[in-house]
Amino acid sequence: MIFNANSQNLTDVNTGLPQMGSTLEGWFQNIVVGIITKTMVNNRVVETTVNTDTKGVVQPFSDEQLAILPEGQRSWPWYMIHCQPSLSLRTDDTITIKGDRYRVMGRGNYDAYGFAQYNLVKDYDTLIANTADQ
Repeated sequence: MIFNANSQNLTDVNTGLPQMGSTLEGWFQNIVVGIITKTMVNNRVVETTVNTDTKGVVQPFSDEQLAILPEGQRSWPWYMIHCQPSLSLRTDDTITIKGDRYRVMGRGNYDAYGFAQYNLVKDYDTLIANTADQ
């Protein structure tokens, strides 16, 4: 059957893009992401964490991905998270996963494919705390 183009929304049209969200679901695990917001209260910074349940997979950067980073950043612990697109983070957000703090350094726009991807680096505060424990 032929449809008139003015009777369909652009979002309803099949774009032919593969929906990788269902494929990635087999690798995804339950993850609790704590999104940290900072506010000033009585001239003090107060951090508030709101936990969000999602499914995803966290993996370290490959050697090739690290090699293209600026020289001073190559030794930092970089990670990538592939997750459900319902998790909405912005660049420079601070988050927690399993007690470790990360800073969001970038976002891949793969919503049309059914998943989201974020580049993370362990947050400076976490790195300082870990070296103090050693």
